[in-house]
Amino acid sequence: MKNRDSYDFMKDMKKKMVMTEGNIVKILIMFILPMIGSSIFQQLYNTADFLFVGNMLGKTSAAAVGASSTLITCIIGIFTGISVGTSVVISQAIGASDNRRVDLAFHSSVAFGIAGGLILMVFGILMAPVILIFLKTPGNVMPEAVSYIRIYLLSLPMLIFYNMCAGAMRAQGDSRAPFRILVLCGFVNVAADALFLIVIPLGVVGVAIATSVSQGLAAVLAAVCLSGEGRPVRLSIKRLCIDWGIMKDVLRIGLPSGVQTVIITFSNVMVQYYINGFGETAVAAFATYYKAENLIYLPIMAFGQAMTTFSGQNTGAKQFKRILKGTFITGLLGTGVIFGISVIILMYPETVFGWFMRDVEVVADALVIAFVSFPFYWIYPIMEVTGGALRGMGYSLSSMVIIIANLCVLRVSLLATFSKKFHTLRSMASVYPITWATAAICFLFLFIWIIRKKCKMEQN
Repeated sequence: MKNRDSYDFMKDMKKKMVMTEGNIVKILIMFILPMIGSSIFQQLYNTADFLFVGNMLGKTSAAAVGASSTLITCIIGIFTGISVGTSVVISQAIGASDNRRVDLAFHSSVAFGIAGGLILMVFGILMAPVILIFLKTPGNVMPEAVSYIRIYLLSLPMLIFYNMCAGAMRAQGDSRAPFRILVLCGFVNVAADALFLIVIPLGVVGVAIATSVSQGLAAVLAAVCLSGEGRPVRLSIKRLCIDWGIMKDVLRIGLPSGVQTVIITFSNVMVQYYINGFGETAVAAFATYYKAENLIYLPIMAFGQAMTTFSGQNTGAKQFKRILKGTFITGLLGTGVIFGISVIILMYPETVFGWFMRDVEVVADALVIAFVSFPFYWIYPIMEVTGGALRGMGYSLSSMVIIIANLCVLRVSLLATFSKKFHTLRSMASVYPITWATAAICFLFLFIWIIRKKCKMEQN
């Protein structure tokens, strides 16, 4: 029976992308492109909301969605990290051809995610007003912000479920299925936005409903996709239970990644805290900036996630020299792509930011922020790619320490200092490139030190 399972596993894997052999550049490009598309269409949920809100409902509603988005990201961050842990454990098991471990890791993570998602949903719905008040959200923004968050959170368990499934697909080298799902759901979200804003004018409540519907559909489609034949990872409702033995490995990698995500979001919350003191226009400007920034940020995340899968599979196969080559290639590709996107946006800034907001004052403040950070965004892929390689090898805790030191402690310290000394939007924005650079340097040194040790072990 064991031999039969091994045969079936390898037969299934031939249908997917095996990253432990073949041309590295071709493999990475074929894997990264759908992931970039997936990231863009997933972000389309919130971006479409903001496009409709910013152009139809005005800056007060835009500020409400912007303030809500930061808090939502913070709430779901821990489970995003756990999905990374799931992906790493599955990819390492795939590299080692351990089919049983793949199955246990997937079903344990899904069961854990659904249960945790329900708890977080209830907590977020109850505590949303308290948290928004703590963040000094302007009083005229509060009612819409609370409504948006509460409706959005109703789809949180479905969002977590989708992310777990998508992570499992990518771990086996399939980045196309999540892309196709999100393309469809992205268009559904846009159509639903139009329905609930134009045909049935529900305001901010309508765009929250549209996003929840789209995320629910994505979860259903992911479940259908993973229920089909011919996959190393196959969803079975009967096997949805938590195996705490393997869950410890998932959490060992995933919890530091989740904490890292929350820490990054917390630093953004602190930015939001200081920006809220500048008034409604500045709040809407930062919300607008974040939406335009995603045109750069999301491709970076795709490069980092691709490196995590590549590193995970090759760690399972104990091919560390291949990880070194893959990291170097992915870093070069990521830096070049991000530099090009940044230049294009800065050549046509009014046009790009005008997509998200018509208010002239808001766009002007958003451009002040962009011209400080965008010229240095090419640094971010270095940080994300080396961090992704380390997570794929199982060094999530080290990655978390670097992120806490640079993107939390240092960033918050700079925010406090610059706010008192300069108190300008430009000084607030400058903390981003400074902390990207310090984090990237730390990641580079750690990666080089660890990979040298691994390559020596591989030779012996």
